[in-house]
Amino acid sequence: MTTTGDEQSTDILLLANVLEKLRTRAGLTADRLRSDRTGLAAPLRELVAGRHFGGPADAVPAEAVIVLVADCVRERLHGSQRLVADVILALGLHAEALSEAFGDRLQQSLYKSALGGRRETLLANWHALHDALGYPRSVPPGDRALRGSIELEVLQELAGQLIRADDPEAGTSTEVTQRRTPAPETSPSGRVIVVGGAVMDARFRIKAMPAPETSTEAYGFELSPGGKGLTQAVAAARLGLKTSLVAAVADDDFGEVIMQYLENKGVDTSLVKRVRRSQTPFTGVLEREMGDSIAINWRNQNAVSIEARDIDERYDKLTAADVLLLTFEVPREVMQHTLEVVHRVPDRRPLVVVTPGQPYPDERISWDVFARIDYLIAHAWELGSFAPSAPGPFDPDPIARSLLVFGLDTLCLLVNGGCTVYSKVLNEPFSVPSIPSIYKEASAARDAFCAALAAGLIDNDRRFTDDVAVWAAAAMSCAASDFPLANPMPDRQRVDELLARSSLAR
Repeated sequence: MTTTGDEQSTDILLLANVLEKLRTRAGLTADRLRSDRTGLAAPLRELVAGRHFGGPADAVPAEAVIVLVADCVRERLHGSQRLVADVILALGLHAEALSEAFGDRLQQSLYKSALGGRRETLLANWHALHDALGYPRSVPPGDRALRGSIELEVLQELAGQLIRADDPEAGTSTEVTQRRTPAPETSPSGRVIVVGGAVMDARFRIKAMPAPETSTEAYGFELSPGGKGLTQAVAAARLGLKTSLVAAVADDDFGEVIMQYLENKGVDTSLVKRVRRSQTPFTGVLEREMGDSIAINWRNQNAVSIEARDIDERYDKLTAADVLLLTFEVPREVMQHTLEVVHRVPDRRPLVVVTPGQPYPDERISWDVFARIDYLIAHAWELGSFAPSAPGPFDPDPIARSLLVFGLDTLCLLVNGGCTVYSKVLNEPFSVPSIPSIYKEASAARDAFCAALAAGLIDNDRRFTDDVAVWAAAAMSCAASDFPLANPMPDRQRVDELLARSSLAR
């Protein structure tokens, strides 16, 4: 299987589809692989052949395929992800521990029944299983959420990890390789808090935008948690940062899906505000094949919103962070209050990274706000509200320079997958070139840039350099390249690998 560039995204989707089919009936078993006459498991056999065997893929023993998948689930997934993958594929990784805790009946129901029975047992014993295995508790999903989104997300994550995993020591033995000792889990370094939105996205994938008073057929549909705040939090957690989200989430069924999703992605939800008797905000997205899209937002901001007092209640947590990621998804007065709060003790405050999308439509921002922003990550058109009314084409350069005069420390203006950096310490802006992707910059790409910028600043003792900017741009390119995936946010290894293959590597 190919494992580089945009082809990797296709391989992940292909492999996830294989795992999705192999989860049915009794799951991923040696007997099922041996009886496969359709070549369904060929991508898995190719992975094993490439890493452990010198012979052809069709000669790979079925047991070797199961060992590879089981090792990846054990070593590269965690918590709820690991449990879900183990149960739906019927791998039996937790069988011994669960047999000791509950006896044989529960573990047999988890691993030996048909897929529907395994799901039913998993959902009915969700908290008990997490407690017995020492995994952090998460909100139990409903059957629809498990079938419709969680299982597929876990299988795509597993597929990506199978493809990106470090090759073990090369060998030509035709025997099943010995399982590797799991590497110790490293604690996240750096503390990030994101203040922004958490919504549900209804995403339609279409060939072309319909003309007025016409319709078009979608070739794909996805209902999943979204919002810039949520996506930036997931992206930061994916990079190994200890991440919390400050957002308002409704207490309806979709709100539960959002909370479950965040916890599955390793984001701390203790700072999330739950709003009773309310409806989850939605974003409708029409997305074309190459990634360009239009969106319609229903924020329900009168009912589901962060308020200034919520920020005050979280003061100690906010000021203890290394980096604060702040989006314009919160009301303008809350955004400005948050900036004021974290600057109350200038010598002990987080670096502040702000995303100004979507710009506030009817409310201008006070110019003195920019003196409280360390990094503004913007598209050129988002600066339009700060431009004076004047004839002729819009030019973001004089506006960018004006923002620095009013106190902004650094502006990263995202352009075609790269960025132009304006900074108070530079006489002239400098450009970070893009790393090519066949897809246009997806909305999540900027979120990956913001998270990677936070990680780079933390790693570099809060100092911004061109290397930090290049690494953040590489993360943005990874997210754009992987945008068809349910979770396109890259980990550090993915960013480093892309950067190493690019002409930007040093």
